[in-house]
Amino acid sequence: MNRKYQRQHQVLYDGKMNKTIKDDKSNYEHLKKGQNDLDSYKKDYKRRHDKKKGLARLDCYYENKIFDKIDYIYDLAKRMRNDKKTYKKYIYRKFTIHFTIFALLPLLGIIIPILFGGEKPQDRIVRLTYGSCRNKGSDGNCTKGFIHCTKDQIRAIGYLNFIFFLALAIIVLLSVIYIFVKIIKYERLKAGKGKMSGKEYINFCKNV
Repeated sequence: MNRKYQRQHQVLYDGKMNKTIKDDKSNYEHLKKGQNDLDSYKKDYKRRHDKKKGLARLDCYYENKIFDKIDYIYDLAKRMRNDKKTYKKYIYRKFTIHFTIFALLPLLGIIIPILFGGEKPQDRIVRLTYGSCRNKGSDGNCTKGFIHCTKDQIRAIGYLNFIFFLALAIIVLLSVIYIFVKIIKYERLKAGKGKMSGKEYINFCKNV
């Protein structure tokens, strides 16, 4: 009875071990395939870049730059795995600060309202007002220090400021989306993933 139990136990143990070995082997092969996919894709950069034209060529160039940055971060993480505090500080100083400054660029659009804001001209940082000057000095400038513009000129400044703000906001938003898409692509190649359905892609993005 004990021998029968021991034999069954051994069979179960061997089965679990074989499954573990197979899973480990499968994971290793999958990881190796992903690494090969990523390496092959990166090595093929020059051919792809030379083949493409216009925006597609520019996309290829910036994609390669982003992939190099991700490689650098991964390599740095491996070299500094025993000093996570220093690693986090370096990443923060090297990337996070620059990215934050870039993301805040649209706020430059509030400079005009700050400079020219205020109900009365004397309350404004830049004393801009509309209408002709009635207090010109001998040098031809306003004795009160006001800058006189027509209503059309002031309206044009407002429109230009809005266009400037909108353009920066769109550039920043599209840049963030572009970088995110390229990070997903990098991780997908690294994981050895081929074409995915919409649901699979969303789930993969959540896991990145």
